[in-house]
Amino acid sequence: MKKIFLLALLSISLPSIYAQNCPANDSVSMGSGSGTDVFYSLKKAKTTGNGVVSSSVNNNWHLAISVQSSNFPNNPANGVAIRVNSVLGENPQAGTTGTKLVKLNGANVGNWRNADTTGLGSLPELLDSDSTWNLSAFTSGYPKAGPFNFIWGTYNQNNKNIESNGNVYVLYNKSANWYKKINVKELSWDTTWHIIISNIDNTDSVYLKVSKKNYPKRMFVYYNVLTKQLLDREPDSDQWDLLWTKYKAMIEFNGSKVPYSVTGVLGNSATKVAKNLGKKCNEVWLANKTAKVNPSISAIGSDWKTFTGTAFAVTDTFVYFISTRDTQTYKVTMKSYAGGSKGKTTFNFYQATLGLETSDVIESVSLYPNPSNGIVTINADLAIESISIMDLQGQMLLNTKENFVDASNLSAGIYIVLIQTEAGLVKKTLVKE
Repeated sequence: MKKIFLLALLSISLPSIYAQNCPANDSVSMGSGSGTDVFYSLKKAKTTGNGVVSSSVNNNWHLAISVQSSNFPNNPANGVAIRVNSVLGENPQAGTTGTKLVKLNGANVGNWRNADTTGLGSLPELLDSDSTWNLSAFTSGYPKAGPFNFIWGTYNQNNKNIESNGNVYVLYNKSANWYKKINVKELSWDTTWHIIISNIDNTDSVYLKVSKKNYPKRMFVYYNVLTKQLLDREPDSDQWDLLWTKYKAMIEFNGSKVPYSVTGVLGNSATKVAKNLGKKCNEVWLANKTAKVNPSISAIGSDWKTFTGTAFAVTDTFVYFISTRDTQTYKVTMKSYAGGSKGKTTFNFYQATLGLETSDVIESVSLYPNPSNGIVTINADLAIESISIMDLQGQMLLNTKENFVDASNLSAGIYIVLIQTEAGLVKKTLVKE
């Protein structure tokens, strides 16, 4: 049993269980070049010790087509997004470029066969949002043009279809020397996509139809424009919380934001993240965290690691409180990252609560003597992060991470003792004689 004594106020801090500092208890490996996307569930991690739900290589698709409901009028962009694998093929060391999407100026599907591609390389790249799944390269600019204009097409309130605005896009990879024209023709009744794809010279033409009903519980279905394959590469959307992946992030550079390819962590749309700064894992918990929820899917993102020139250093004062769709909250702290052939992240996680989750947690903590004259011993099978004493009005009277604290100066009466353990917050009543 680990013992903490509430005793005299001492200025000397003695070694304690706090020195454990949240050791790594799970990991995710993306493989060489971070070439694998990993879908992760915190609930599964808590239950089995390994939260990996599924893994899928990330170099076999170009377009991610939403198969979610558009949910008119609450969240119409949800079901009309088409995202682009813009990091595909990019390798700065080898000098190869990624995959880009641009919109041809002045081109219209009416002159599809003769679309002018002059100056293609100088056209601005259309990028997916790194803050929400709903805003994609093909819907870049929404909702500036109006709530029913999704850039590639406009919602027809009469027939309930989203019909093409006539835009001609080009998806290409200069290093790999391939170029594809694309027109998103229609999304019929929020059920079936109709997309036209061909080479610039109009050869190898494809009329792609994608039925959303074939992919229940998925966010996206994936398409390879070269092999013409539709790929079902996600687990059910209610089975994962976090996605380790490569993506284009908007990074601060010389006072402005620029797109930059990163390896990081994105959240499920149902996952909410509060990023606490300035305190290590064993110094912050639900009761004293200051962070607010960041609605961005990249709230965890990639900035928890920094390349030093030879290896990656991890910032240990970034602590993430993650609320999942099952209303549970978990505390996650990154511990290490190795790129290269491993692409491995190690981290510490556990379920963080303000209440008592199970009888096991309650029974694992005890204090004695009770009633007491002020000297109290706390026994715990779990690592203790903090001890606080409050009066019945909720005023904090003592808070410590030291081994010894003097509570003998408290007036006689009843007090609340809050013991923050690695499994949650335990609440006990103390009678001071």
